[in-house]
Amino acid sequence: MKVDQKKVTSNPNEESDIISCFIKESVNRSLKGIDTNKLKYYTVERNDTILVIAKVTDIMGIQKSSRKKMLFAIQDCLASSERYYSKKIYIDVEGNFSTLLVKTPMRYDLDGRFANEELLLPFYGKSKIPFKK
Repeated sequence: MKVDQKKVTSNPNEESDIISCFIKESVNRSLKGIDTNKLKYYTVERNDTILVIAKVTDIMGIQKSSRKKMLFAIQDCLASSERYYSKKIYIDVEGNFSTLLVKTPMRYDLDGRFANEELLLPFYGKSKIPFKK
């Protein structure tokens, strides 16, 4: 997961990451009040599942409530697409130092400051295993 989180870019490549290009274009048109030039994206598609990682590089310039708008703009973008609407969607919104928001097909953490990134582990076929003494 950490490796994928480092792959975010403000200029996604249409050949290698068409979903990020689609999301960026859609979010730039629909989201008001946020400097969309400060957003970076990376997506991974596996079978019927998509992981979207969005990074906000100017976290101090975006109000906590507006962070949720960004997540919902991404979700709405994919839901409105004939190609992606039936996919299971995982969305990870990163700040400079922490995970801000997480939405999965089953759960979400929309606190806007410190979200539980472990909710994303099922995308990678993993789950948190409790430590036993």
